[in-house]
Amino acid sequence: NHKNMGIGNIFRAFQPKDKIFFVLFEKVAQKLVEMSKEFHEGLKDFDLNDETLLNKMSDYEHEMDDLTHEIFVQLGENFITPFDREDINLLTSGLDDIADYIYASSKYIYLYKSPEVKEYSEFSLLIYKSCLEIQNAIKNLKEFKNPAEVKEACIKINSFENIADDVLSQGIVSVFESNDPIKIIKVKSVLEYLETVTDKAEDVANTIENIVIKYA
Repeated sequence: NHKNMGIGNIFRAFQPKDKIFFVLFEKVAQKLVEMSKEFHEGLKDFDLNDETLLNKMSDYEHEMDDLTHEIFVQLGENFITPFDREDINLLTSGLDDIADYIYASSKYIYLYKSPEVKEYSEFSLLIYKSCLEIQNAIKNLKEFKNPAEVKEACIKINSFENIADDVLSQGIVSVFESNDPIKIIKVKSVLEYLETVTDKAEDVANTIENIVIKYA
C-alpha cells in the first residue's frame, strides 16, 4: 500500500514532471465543461437546419482526442506519475468517453432529424452539471489535499446519474404515447446516448473515488 509516503513526498518535491498530468487533466475537465455548456445551450434554442452545434461538438471531440493522446504520450515518457498508471489510463479513457458520447448524441439528433424533446435539454443540463463536478473533483485531487471535496463532487455526480435514469424512463414513456414507431426509435436512441453520457460521468467519479481511497 501507499502509506509510507513520507520519503515519496520529499522525492516528489524534486520531481515537477508529474505535475504535467494534473495540468492536462485540468485542461480536459475545462474542455468538458465548455463542451457540455455549449451542448446544453445549443439544445435550448435548437435549429435542425443549423449545423453549428454539431460542428462545434465535433471540434471539441477532436480537441479531447488530442489531449487524451498527449496524456498517453506523457505516460510513455514519464517514469514518475502522481498515481498508478492504470488509474491514469482509466481516468483518461473515461473522460474521453464523455466527450465521445456528447458528440454521438448531437450527431444522432441531427442525423435522425430527431424532433425537439424536452427530455433532451433535461439531460444536457444534468450532463453539464456532472462536468462541473468532474472539474471540481479534479481540481481538488491535486496533492490529495482535499479528499472530502473530491468525495462530495463524486456523490453529486452519482445523484445526477440517478436523476438521468428517471429522465430516461419518463422520456421513453412519453415518446411511446406518440404511437409513432419511427419517432419512438429515433427518440429512444438519442435518449439512450444522452443517458450513456451520465453513465460515463459516473464511471469517472468512481475512478476518482478509488484514486482518493488509495492515496489520500
